[in-house]
Amino acid sequence: MKEGLSIEAKIGEILLAIGIVLSFIALLYLILYGALPFSTRFFPVHLIAGFFHLVVLVKCAGIITAIAGLLSAKHRRFQKAGVLAVVATLLPPIDLVFFLAGLLLLISPEARKPS
Repeated sequence: MKEGLSIEAKIGEILLAIGIVLSFIALLYLILYGALPFSTRFFPVHLIAGFFHLVVLVKCAGIITAIAGLLSAKHRRFQKAGVLAVVATLLPPIDLVFFLAGLLLLISPEARKPS
């Protein structure tokens, strides 16, 4: 833990790290589920696999944005970290852990201090 940080900033950093780990688990699940051979009579398999590939790409963009937010928080730029965490929330599939972490980082006293 960093010394001298408010509770909001510490919890925001922890939640952002937990959200990244959970997103990696979800990404692994999406890759494995989308890669499993399955067929149905009603849907063409290539359309379902294409949808999963699209969701994986957008999820990767959200994870990269969240990692950038975590690195900004480590460099004590909490306002930028909060904005990046909220942007990572908006990338589907919606990740509420990033949203809560972004709000905590944005309302922390460190984010309101001029740099």
